[in-house]
Parts: sequence; C-alpha cells; structure tokens
Amino acid sequence: MKNKRLVIIIIVSLLVLLLGGYYFITKEDKATTLNLIEKQWIENNKNTVMDIGVINNVPIFNYNGAGVFFDFLENLERTTGLELNKVSFQYNDKIELDYAFNIVDKASENDILIYCDNYVIVTNSKQKYIDVNEIKGLTIGVLTSDLEQVSTYLKNGSGNVFKVYDSVEKMFTDIIKPEVKTDEADELNPINALVVPKTLYLNKILENENLHMAYNITELSKDYVITLGEKDKLNNILVKYYDKWSAENYQKSYSSHLNDTYFSFKMINEKDIVNFRSKQYKYGFVENAPYDTIINKKLLGYNSAFLKEFAKVSNIEILYEDYSNNKSLVEAFNSNKIDLMLENNTNNEYKMDVYETIPFYNNKLVVISNISNNLVINSLNSLSDVELMTIGNSEVSNYLLKNNLKLKSYDNISKLVKNIKKNSIIVIDKEMYTFYSNSSFKNHKIYYEEDLPNDYGLVIRDIKENKIFANYLDFYLSFACNKSIINNSYYALFNIDKKPIILKTIIIGFSALIIIVSTILISKTLKKNKDNKIVKVVTKENKIKYIDQLTSLKNRTYLNDNLEAWDNSEVYPQAIVVIDLNNLAYINDNYGHVEGDKVIKEAANILILNQIENSEIIRTSGNEFLIYLVGHDEKSVISHIRKLNKEFKTLAHNFGAAIGYSMIVDGIKTIDDAINEATLDMRDNKEIQESEGK
Repeated sequence: MKNKRLVIIIIVSLLVLLLGGYYFITKEDKATTLNLIEKQWIENNKNTVMDIGVINNVPIFNYNGAGVFFDFLENLERTTGLELNKVSFQYNDKIELDYAFNIVDKASENDILIYCDNYVIVTNSKQKYIDVNEIKGLTIGVLTSDLEQVSTYLKNGSGNVFKVYDSVEKMFTDIIKPEVKTDEADELNPINALVVPKTLYLNKILENENLHMAYNITELSKDYVITLGEKDKLNNILVKYYDKWSAENYQKSYSSHLNDTYFSFKMINEKDIVNFRSKQYKYGFVENAPYDTIINKKLLGYNSAFLKEFAKVSNIEILYEDYSNNKSLVEAFNSNKIDLMLENNTNNEYKMDVYETIPFYNNKLVVISNISNNLVINSLNSLSDVELMTIGNSEVSNYLLKNNLKLKSYDNISKLVKNIKKNSIIVIDKEMYTFYSNSSFKNHKIYYEEDLPNDYGLVIRDIKENKIFANYLDFYLSFACNKSIINNSYYALFNIDKKPIILKTIIIGFSALIIIVSTILISKTLKKNKDNKIVKVVTKENKIKYIDQLTSLKNRTYLNDNLEAWDNSEVYPQAIVVIDLNNLAYINDNYGHVEGDKVIKEAANILILNQIENSEIIRTSGNEFLIYLVGHDEKSVISHIRKLNKEFKTLAHNFGAAIGYSMIVDGIKTIDDAINEATLDMRDNKEIQESEGK
C-alpha cells in the first residue's frame, strides 16, 4: 500500500515538473511575444547576418530607405538583436532570396500580409465617381498584365475604351495634359484615365497637379507581403513579432509615412507644415443622422468618421460645433466662426473664396409616405398640389423649390420626424431614410426616388489661409476607401443608437424569461410526460433540419436558408472560406468509410476548436466545409487560414486540406459570388498542392 502511494506521489511530481517545464519553455514574453525556444534560437543566430529583400520604390512602405517596412525591421533588430542585411531591389525585379518584402497578386500561406493595395482610376480632370456605374465614356490606359481583370470590372455597357501599355512610364506620360491647348491635344492625350495600384504609383499621381484619383476599385488589389523561407523558427518569430508590432505601431508608422509622402511630392516646406498643424480647425454641422448626430454626448456619423480619420492621419486638431439649422450654419461659416461644413445646398452664397472638395456621397432624394396611403407617384410634378415635408435650406429643398413645389420645412430630421402625420408626404435624402427605416419610418415606404444633380462634398472657407488643409483633405477623401469608412461609421452609429433599446429589451426579456421558466416548471410538474414528449419532437425536428448528424455542425440547409439574410447585411467586411479535405475518396476506398468519417469528424473538431468570433461553420458536402465571417479584414482572414492549414496537416493519413477564400467589402458581390470565387481559389490551391507533391 505504501509502495503504491509512493509511486503515485512520484508520478504526480513528474507530471507537475513536466507541465511546469513545458509552461516555462512555451510561455511568451510580453515585450516580444517570443517563448524561450525562440529566444534561444535568436541568441544562437545573433552573429549570423541574414539577408532580407526590400523593394525600395514603394511610397509609404519602402521608399529610398524609409517606410513602414523599414520601421518594422529596425524595431525587430533593436528588440531582438538579430542582424539583417537589407538587400534593395525595384518592383518587378527578380531576386533570389528566401525572405523578402514582396508585392504579389495574392498572399499565400507562406506570406505575412502587410497591406492590400487596391487599384484606383486616375483621371486628368478633377472627377469623383461615387458608384462604378457612373464610370462611362473614358479612354482608359491599363497595363497588359491588368487588362483582363480591369476590363471585366468596368465593361458593363459603359462605353469605356481600353488602351493597353507595357510601360507604366509611357502610360503616365500619355495621360498628362499639355500645358498649352492645341488642335493636336487629342493626339497628345491618347487617354484621359488610367488604372493602377494606388499606393505603388502614388508618387507619380502626386507629382502632377492635373492627376486625380477618381475611384477606388477595392475589388482589385495587390498584396504587400513578407515572404517567408524554410527556417520554421525564424518564420514563427517573424509572424508573432509582426502581429505584435502591427497592433502597437502600424497605424502610427503608416500615418507618418503617408504624411511624409504627400508633403514631399507636393514640395511643402517644414515651415508651412508646422503652420498647418499648429492651427485648430472647426467643423460646423446640423444634427442630421447618419451624416452628423450626437449620441451620449459623442459626435458620430459619416462626416465625423472621415474628419476624425483625417485628423488622426495628418496629426491635426479638428473641433466640432453644433448648429440648430442650415441657415445658422451658413451664417457662422460666412462670419468665419467655422472653417468647413458639409455643402448640402449648392445654392448657398458665400462671402469669401471657398474650396469645394470632391463629392463623396451619392445624393439621391426619396419621396416616402405611410404604407397604407398606397400612393402612385411617377414624377415630382405629380406632387404640385401637395405640401411636402422636408429639411429647410438643404439640397433637397433647393431642388424642390426649383420645381415649384409647396414645402413645409423643418430645421433638422429630428424635428421633421416629430411632426409626421399618417397622410404626410416626406421628401428627404435617401441616406436619412435608410437610417430611420427600421425606427421612425418603419411604417413608411419609398414611392418615388430621383438622383439630385449635385453630390455632397465639403466646403472650406478662405482658400488662401486654409490652402494646405483644403488640398490635403481633398487628397485624403480621394485616397481613402470611402465605402469602408462609411460602413464602419454606420455600424458604430447603429450599435450605439440602439443601446437604450437593447437595454430595455434585455430588461423586458429577462422579466419574460422569469415568467416563462416559472410556467415551464409548473407545467412540468402537472404534465411531465406530455411536455417531455413535445420537447423531444421539437428538438429532433430542429436537429434534422439544420444540424449535420456526423459532425454536429450546421448543414447546407442552414446555409441555403441564410443566404438572403447574409446578402442583405450591410456590415463589412465579410468573408467566405471554403475548405476541401484532400483525398477523402482514397481514404474511403482503401481504409473504409468508417475511417473516412473519422477524418471528417477530426476536421470538424479542428474548425470548432479554432473558431473565431462572428463566424459560422457549415458542412456543405461530404468532404467540404464553409466558414462565413463578418467584421474580419483580409489580413485576419489569411492569418486564420494559415492556422487552419497548419492544423489540417495533423489529420489522420496526413493528406491535409485545400482552402480558398473570398472577401466581400460592399454590396456588389453576393454571397453566391463569394462562394464561387472561394471555391475557385480552393481548387487553384489544391492544384498547387498536387503539383508540389509530385
């Protein structure tokens, strides 16, 4: 008995020592995120100079020895003591190095994704397209390598003509307008637009005052990556350290080098930069959600989202001033009390020279009324005998007055909403209607809509005093991905706006839950057998309908029943990941279906154990799974895929899996489109795996 107890004590002690040792070895240092094994590898390799390739002509990231990637490498060297030999080369040069900063069409699982550089349409006149369907009648220069994807994206009956180039230098030469207008201008200017990766050629865009970024094509992009080599420990160190550095330093580094790039290529001197940053700028607004609204003493909405991002990037201070109506707002602008405002009425009269930024909202009016009114409205003229509710001194009211319509005007959307009657006919901005469509306008519908002649932009007073501010803000509005900023601000606005409702719902729900639980307990006591049978039947039906019996994951029926809801979601980005288990048919044929089922269940367990928030996992067929993700950018999606790939390599028989993905960043791409795109990507990766395995 004593011997048995002694053996148990020894075994427990050994287990404690082993677990303690494992914890000590694998515990990550907070300063570097590296564990003891990785630190030891660094110590053993400190005297070894490691080559890493660096493309040295990419604005913001690596340009003449400065940029985001250089900041990362310097931080890595300083913190770890590793010595890196940075081998410079130019974009499109071939270089034989295991580790390098590269620009690729799409990041692979062997890459660390740093940045997605979307393509942009550059024009030789000041132009801004809000929607892709507005891009018509252009002669567009495009590189041979990009022709297929660009022409496919812009082909829809647009009348655009594509001129193909092998040289980006020649393409930029051809688009620049001649200084003197001549009869041969068309021959000197064979193109009036071009399509290139935005950041990669930002220097060429900034160098010429006549070039303007007119539209961000977020669906087409190049990936900036760190390509990893064959040293697994070094790969782990780079992945972990970059994740930490990125979370703590990326935004600051990116903003700093974006500023330097802009000021350098616009040849703005240090004195002017200091003056630009030393001033406080004041933005005036009227509360009209979703553009500007104050919730819980915090300014939210589209406009503040743009301005706060710009202020953070450019390192300036913008103050915000609330006005009761558009008339008092314009008076404050003319009295020099504010520097800028949303130009929501092009009929405004200004007492000084002003700068109008590019528009960044698609301006459309809607005529709405109660659903029960059952109106037929074919044009605004059919409303000539009706008094229309609208917001005063706005672009909408200005347009209605030009059409000689009778108006009842209100200071802002909140006051308008409070005065709605059942038979009211309201004419407002479509974005405002969309925002209130599930609350104040939930019993209303659109009976008519029409594009307004002028889209919304910002107006800035005293162009001489605010020249750098105006030009830089205008550049930023064309450089930034507007859809992404609008989507994020709408999501934040919606969630905060609904907090009181959510709290009220929780209280009511909790009270109802107590009543329901009490009722169930009483019912179980009185009718135990009967109720048990009912519960079993309902549970079984739900399981049969939506649950895959082998893996307990959701099934294709669940996917099909949710496609429409996912398509209607306005929260971006979204992603579809498709996973196909390799050689499952071979396993079934050679080891039996029981073994094949075992592999499927192993794969399902891997997916469940590694599931990230805001995601759904579905088994769509025998050897195929699908993950639907919301709110994760492409970098985090690729990171998740890389982790899954590593885990799938541990599956029985070591065949692993092929994975493909597709990002959804706006309402253009449907879930079905994304599934098809992810499936094609998965098949491409499977072919690569098969070719590498031969």
